[in-house]
Amino acid sequence: MSNLIVSLTSYGERINSVHHVVESLKSQTCQVDKIILWLDETELSRAELPKELLNLEDELFEVQFCPNYKSYKKLVPTLLAYPNTNVITFDDDIVIPHNTVEALVEANVRYQNTIIATRGRLMSASDEGEFDSYDTWSLINNSSEVFANYCILPVGYGGVFYPSGSLSSEVCNVAEFTARADNADDIWFKCMSLLNHTPTLILPRDVSKNYKVIENSQETALYLTVNTQDRNRECLYAVAEQYSDLKNFFSHTGFNQVTIKSDLLKGLLAKPDLFENKENGASFFRDSAIKVERVNIHLALQLMKLARKYRPKGPLIIKKIKEYQAKIKNS
Repeated sequence: MSNLIVSLTSYGERINSVHHVVESLKSQTCQVDKIILWLDETELSRAELPKELLNLEDELFEVQFCPNYKSYKKLVPTLLAYPNTNVITFDDDIVIPHNTVEALVEANVRYQNTIIATRGRLMSASDEGEFDSYDTWSLINNSSEVFANYCILPVGYGGVFYPSGSLSSEVCNVAEFTARADNADDIWFKCMSLLNHTPTLILPRDVSKNYKVIENSQETALYLTVNTQDRNRECLYAVAEQYSDLKNFFSHTGFNQVTIKSDLLKGLLAKPDLFENKENGASFFRDSAIKVERVNIHLALQLMKLARKYRPKGPLIIKKIKEYQAKIKNS
């Protein structure tokens, strides 16, 4: 594998606590080539940085300064400085468990040219390529890996592995992301991955279940102060206005398809007790079936039958099984 860099950013309100995140990244079981913390050159100077942060600098970790790309500082300046490397981004308010990078790297070995994330949402689109409001995009609460060519939005705060070449060269177009998706970096990076036909994999929730949010770090979080109401969806449409190929992806018949590897599916069929909570198991397989029903009715039937093992009398599950069986019989 080519070089691997961990890239993150911070700002004034969190600069006194970000050293906790850096410490957790430096103590990972899988060491990367470099860890870079990017800071706004107009907001902070080296003289203003806390000693707890400066004392961490060494051959592995360094603080660098860049123009004010806002939330995009977590990735764009690293792509500009190191255009042919693999990059993992993390947010500045979560202490990362020691084996997280190892899990991301191991998944990259198995899923080449795929963006790997620990958290994600399902971007359910209609046949016409229209999306429901952002707050209805389901958070993926998965006990096993979930893969999709199009419809998974990696959620940046949990850690995202971007293989070299996985994003369109337009990703560093400062004028466009500032005008169309200001501070909506998750949306912009997702669009750039679609333009390069890069799929997404979400790791099992076990990988990120022990994330620890730093105390008092959420008062200025973007989801509270900037990306409120339905701004993420608005930004998605704004980006698609500039990059028309995105509209073709949104209306693609396979946009909502979520894939489970056949060998994994066989394991799931043989082990209906993978979930500690029956409600979680039923909901996961029911929702997965509905996501794929338009593109793979056979897989949808298998998934819905799994859902019935967790919720035998669920009326929607029973209805859907009959519906799928009828469609298969008449096909």
